[in-house]
Amino acid sequence: MSLTLGPVLLLSGLAIAFAAQAGIALHAFTGNPGKGLLCLFVPLYVYVYARRHKVGVWLMRIWYLGIAMFIVGATLAS
Repeated sequence: MSLTLGPVLLLSGLAIAFAAQAGIALHAFTGNPGKGLLCLFVPLYVYVYARRHKVGVWLMRIWYLGIAMFIVGATLAS
């Protein structure tokens, strides 16, 4: 099976976005376990948490990159 650029971008973008979100949640757990749980279970709390911390801002940029790769991959795969 030969993978083309679309599915590769789709899967790698999803993996990058997931890794960045997990990194933000891990950063939240190291500071405050309650905020870490909020990052895991409350939709969009990761975004709120990441805007308040310097590390989170960089991880959100990586998350945006992953989402952009996912969208481009989905467009190419369709």
